[in-house]
Amino acid sequence: MPAAPVPGSRRPGALQPAAVDWMVGERPARVLDLGSGRGSFATALVEAGHEVFCLDHDPERVAALPARLGTRLHVAGQVESMPYLSCHFDVVTAAQTLHRFAPGLAVTEIARVLRPGGHLAVLYQTRDDTVPWVRRLMGILQRVDPSAMQGAYGDASVAELAQSPYFHELERRSFRTWVPTTRDALVTMAARRPAVAALPQSERDAVLAEVGGLYDSSARAPEPLLLPFRTSCWRAMVDHSGLTIDEDPALTIAV
Repeated sequence: MPAAPVPGSRRPGALQPAAVDWMVGERPARVLDLGSGRGSFATALVEAGHEVFCLDHDPERVAALPARLGTRLHVAGQVESMPYLSCHFDVVTAAQTLHRFAPGLAVTEIARVLRPGGHLAVLYQTRDDTVPWVRRLMGILQRVDPSAMQGAYGDASVAELAQSPYFHELERRSFRTWVPTTRDALVTMAARRPAVAALPQSERDAVLAEVGGLYDSSARAPEPLLLPFRTSCWRAMVDHSGLTIDEDPALTIAV
């Protein structure tokens, strides 16, 4: 069974520095982060020493990024028509976001803004359901919602990337992280699932009691239960040989 996406978050948590180094490299680079949201992944890039530009469709989120990141290199715009000069970035990153963009248009634009020798780095973080207690949690939630905690999250967008003539040498590496979670946090995660929230009160209470019982039987008190995450990372080198590059950006919206 494929791993399940991290609930309720566009950006990964508990990200290992080794994952950022593998995705971007250890030397300082000029990086464009796509779909930056509130800037969690961009913060990890800045902390690793990179010059980071953020692109997001939401102007309010973009407006908040300078206070968090300490720079004003961020733009409100669409990935399918990016407001940047061609060959401007060493690395483009998409953390939990590549599937949100129109595949053909986005991949072409990403290739355009990368310099020769640059690469695209993609990240998806999921709960690791190879761990027995996580599989039992999946079984509880799937009785309510058969789609819960399943689906090859991000695989389709990476497959599109693999088929693109503008990228080659696709590599993958995975990292595992263990994150402490409390009983209340696990029950709250289950309660927030739309299918669980829509249940009649008595049925919802029964499901949440079962989730709480799973925590009680799996945790080793007084230590918290460790929730496993798998961070899957991909890198693909740009290939400009079939791309016509226009040096004029379509639009610039500086914040």
